[in-house]
Amino acid sequence: MPSAKRFNIYFRDFGYRVIRLKYFIMIVAALFLEVATLSIYLLKSENMLDFEIFTIAILYGITSSIIVVLAVGVLVLMKTDKRHDIDKIRALEEFKINYAKLSNRHSPEINDLVSRFDGENSSIDIKINYASVLEEKYDKFLQDFLKLKTPSFLNYAFSCETDHLRKEKEFYNGFSMFLKRDVLNSISSESEIARTNFLRELTKIEKNLQIII
Repeated sequence: MPSAKRFNIYFRDFGYRVIRLKYFIMIVAALFLEVATLSIYLLKSENMLDFEIFTIAILYGITSSIIVVLAVGVLVLMKTDKRHDIDKIRALEEFKINYAKLSNRHSPEINDLVSRFDGENSSIDIKINYASVLEEKYDKFLQDFLKLKTPSFLNYAFSCETDHLRKEKEFYNGFSMFLKRDVLNSISSESEIARTNFLRELTKIEKNLQIII
């Protein structure tokens, strides 16, 4: 994976995990500012003893009211975000279900053809025929996959699986075109990496959502 992409993924996950801290920080900052403002105001008074208790009570009441309002606002925001996260979990589950259905429709035949392709060592013509069929099967799998409804937070996972299917198609096309072994090995390696990243990204997103909820 390119370093720039790893860099972006790291900070996306980091921000996703600590996003709830913003509410705590808001409350603490507001409390600190209000207390600091009240303290400075009192210290600047010429005579602390002469400062009216009534005035102090009013200032304290105002400060407390502001904190309470902010706390209520934060609770509302947290509830809104939680609802949003629940919607994300539902969208993730829907995507996984739809992908599983799609995979179950294509994978059995593809896996059988791959086994025949790998086991065919007696005839290059038969092996090329398997490769041509596999190219067509992966192309159909890819076209169906591109039609899946995908929420924006799954864009990276979607792109990884898209790359995987394209690389598989490219591999079998390259075999039929008699590409060099090292080129085919490179394509196969890129396909495996893309597939691994797809599964890892789904697991990571699911784990992060469970932590937040």
